Amino acid sequence: MTQSNVVESPHVHTHGRVGPGATTYAIDKLQAALRHAPAPVVSSWLTIDAAAPGNRIDADANVNGTHIHVHAVGASLREAVDLMQERLRSRLRRMRRRQTQGPLAPPVVSEAAAVSEVERDDLGPDVGQ
Repeated sequence: MTQSNVVESPHVHTHGRVGPGATTYAIDKLQAALRHAPAPVVSSWLTIDAAAPGNRIDADANVNGTHIHVHAVGASLREAVDLMQERLRSRLRRMRRRQTQGPLAPPVVSEAAAVSEVERDDLGPDVGQ
């Protein structure tokens, strides 16, 4: 299920020394993962933090009102970006599966059946069994 309405340019925040090649690579990986979203992507954010212990990447996306957040830490920015993409794609797959899953709807009880249940309860414990 591929969506063609991926946000063209995510909001990008960088901390520390992050080269333009690393930023472009992270944006490309984020957009590639968001192409698998089960609903329209309203907005997305990417935080690249090379100043943190390790190299940390945070990705946030608003997929039709549902907020998704993933982060990853790697020995290099490239490794962190690849881990972020894997986690984001996993989260989006789970989101797609949940649309068809979930608790079953309660059975519909007709009004006549509900009335007969109430009348039976009013008659006492042994009557009508």
